[in-house]
Amino acid sequence: MALHLAELYLNVDSADKAKQIVKAIDGLLAGGFPPGVTKIAGPWVSNEETKLVMILDIKDHTATVGPFWRGLTAGHVSKRRFTPIVEWETVKNTIGEL
Repeated sequence: MALHLAELYLNVDSADKAKQIVKAIDGLLAGGFPPGVTKIAGPWVSNEETKLVMILDIKDHTATVGPFWRGLTAGHVSKRRFTPIVEWETVKNTIGEL
């Protein structure tokens, strides 16, 4: 698994825009992820920032470029960040091999 913490920073500047974004994200969650991208957990929304947070299994980042640009050009997303994450057991096993 290639797990990533995915953060999508949303452009919510009105109630109508919020409704558009929720509809678009619902479409993504209902099967709109590209091949090789699987939602593992989430989505959650930050209580501090206008961002959506999910854990994704991403086989190839290039598959996410199209959906990201569609979000940008629709005005729904301002930026994203993917942070690779690994299970704690993997860290312990790796340290044990040193």
